[in-house]
Amino acid sequence: MTVTVVTPTRGRPRLLRRALRSVAAQVGLTAAHVVVGDDCPHLGDDVRRRALEQEFPHARFVNVVPGDHPDMPRDYLPARLSYLRNLGTGLARTPYVAHLDDDNAYAPGHLRSLVDLLERHSEAEVAHSWRRLLTEDGTDFVPDGEDPWHPVPRQRAASYRSLTRQGIFVPGSSVVRDAMRMTDAGMLNRVDTNELLLRRETHERIPFPTDFTVWQRILQTTEDMALCERLLRTGVVVVCSERPTVDYYMGGFSNAAALV
Repeated sequence: MTVTVVTPTRGRPRLLRRALRSVAAQVGLTAAHVVVGDDCPHLGDDVRRRALEQEFPHARFVNVVPGDHPDMPRDYLPARLSYLRNLGTGLARTPYVAHLDDDNAYAPGHLRSLVDLLERHSEAEVAHSWRRLLTEDGTDFVPDGEDPWHPVPRQRAASYRSLTRQGIFVPGSSVVRDAMRMTDAGMLNRVDTNELLLRRETHERIPFPTDFTVWQRILQTTEDMALCERLLRTGVVVVCSERPTVDYYMGGFSNAAALV
């Protein structure tokens, strides 16, 4: 069994190596890694790219330069990331596709646990895990009463309380018990890109959206939120491992203010 992991990257070679090592360390299956550079200096340089290829033979490195991709979105980062993730997915030839940001990492059994879920549940097309929040030095990050992803600071405490009632946050815990499902109250859409594993046919049918409305941009809608909303509205069956097998390092685009 082989799974393709897609990672967009730009200029963080030290963090990228951590992500590459975590994919290479997956157990119980073979992981192929497609790293898609966003006009990335260390992938655009032949010497540095060859060094990465020698160090990580399981990975394929592709660098996207503006002149070759004039249709790639430039004015909203999640739209650009969607484009890069879709490009990497299009290079996959494996039954399953997963995603990993260049600043996060997998536990060794992450991919196998999600493949097992989809093989046990033939009706399901998407599986996901939970994640453990960490600071850059590797210590646990506990949200401490606020939702670090809410775009409006004064609403973060209320969002945390609401998500705690739904089981996403547990006070005192660094584990985010993410979920995506339709409820009586509407849509619960709380699954991060790094937690996802999709059947390739599903992902080709339902790619990451690259068009974001003005309202989505005001709300800082990320590409994983947009994808999961599309999956839910399509009626895709989703299963969860209920295991925190993603090491999620705080400080990225969607939560940078949490460390301030």
